[in-house]
Amino acid sequence: MPLVNIYKTDWFKVLCDISRAGFSLQAIAYELDVAASTLIGWKQGASPRHHTGEALIDIWMNVTGRDRSELPRVVCKRAFIHKPLCIVSPHSEK
Repeated sequence: MPLVNIYKTDWFKVLCDISRAGFSLQAIAYELDVAASTLIGWKQGASPRHHTGEALIDIWMNVTGRDRSELPRVVCKRAFIHKPLCIVSPHSEK
């Protein structure tokens, strides 16, 4: 049984990288149209909504000059795969 790592974006590191580049949490919050307290929640483990997270990733890439493939990630779960996934496409022939 193979062990699979499931990753999630490390929002704490993303925000720290942007802050180290000279942007305050207030400035980041303004750009994302969220409250600064929301960013504090993300630094403490919460996750942004998809569209807001994508905007934050865009800011991170522009500020750091790094590619999306270098986005900070953490393993949030390790799972054994007991059997291969059987994904049926709605367009597959029967």
